[in-house]
Amino acid sequence: MSAAAVIGLACAGVGCSNTCDRMCTAQADLIERCSSTWGSTWEDLSYEGRADYLERCNQVWGEALEELDEDSEEWDSLSNQCDRELETALSDTDCESLLSIDP
Repeated sequence: MSAAAVIGLACAGVGCSNTCDRMCTAQADLIERCSSTWGSTWEDLSYEGRADYLERCNQVWGEALEELDEDSEEWDSLSNQCDRELETALSDTDCESLLSIDP
């Protein structure tokens, strides 16, 4: 079972944030883990810190998902994209997926 599926099951019915918000958290965790390896800071990435990153990411991705009708193709597409990005962030072992993060 994928990491994203495990998180989805763990969150079922308990009020977890949407998949895009969880993606943002996983990406923030990845950035923090990899920043020392890359010799970078949140400021180098144009954020004041983790909270600033999460706020922007959640606004761009999480709120966009919440504004869509869950029965729409757009919701399915965005949700699936966030699921893929969440799984990528959770499984990244060499910090290479950081190159594709663009909240």
